[in-house]
Amino acid sequence: MARQNFIGVVISQGKMNKTVKVRVQGKVYDKRIDKEVLTRKDFLVHDEGNIVKEGDVVRIESIPKRSKRKAFAIAEIKLNKGQQFAAYEDMAKKQVRLEDETEARNFIENRNKFSNIITKLEDLKRMDELTYEITNSTEADHSKLIDEIKAIKEKYNITSWPTTEPVVDFELNKPIYTTEQEKRLYFIDKIMNQLMTDPKYEEWKLSILQKKVKKPLDQVSSNIQKNILRKFVLNVENECPIPLPE
Repeated sequence: MARQNFIGVVISQGKMNKTVKVRVQGKVYDKRIDKEVLTRKDFLVHDEGNIVKEGDVVRIESIPKRSKRKAFAIAEIKLNKGQQFAAYEDMAKKQVRLEDETEARNFIENRNKFSNIITKLEDLKRMDELTYEITNSTEADHSKLIDEIKAIKEKYNITSWPTTEPVVDFELNKPIYTTEQEKRLYFIDKIMNQLMTDPKYEEWKLSILQKKVKKPLDQVSSNIQKNILRKFVLNVENECPIPLPE
């Protein structure tokens, strides 16, 4: 006697050892509405090697009952969509883990930089206090105070104190951009101001506008012209006419 065979999709896997749930979909004719309707039935199916993954299209066939509800086994994997998804999921988890590690490393680096700045500020404050003590103290021997000031100067390569040279770099004005597009967006106000006001860019500006605008330029408002030029400049495939700082 031929064994029963069905094609279905694995809808649940990993909850029971060597057992998956497969959904089989079919069509039956319904006399009441005079049309075919979809039916579906779920089977508990034996998977000896725990091979199939959720989403796989499989062929199942009947076997002698292994339990009260399990009378089918995996005969063939027709389409391993579930296994492809599992591989993609593993890759995504690795990528997320790498990004988390990078963020954690950056956080630790920034925290250490901030800690170094705080330490440096405290040392500079201490040097101010020592200088004040030397200038306002009535004691004759200031050798210990002078030695402490020298040690702080050597630590940070300071030649004289007080000084007008920058000692602590807070990086408050450092631009934040990583790509050419971000860089152009950061300086876009400066670029547009020069393009619209500097006469030496007039020829370049007219050549771009004449390519983009079909009607005479005197009929185009300045705001529309500015928007066209802005869009052109922000496209990294186009050369920026104004040199930007590194």
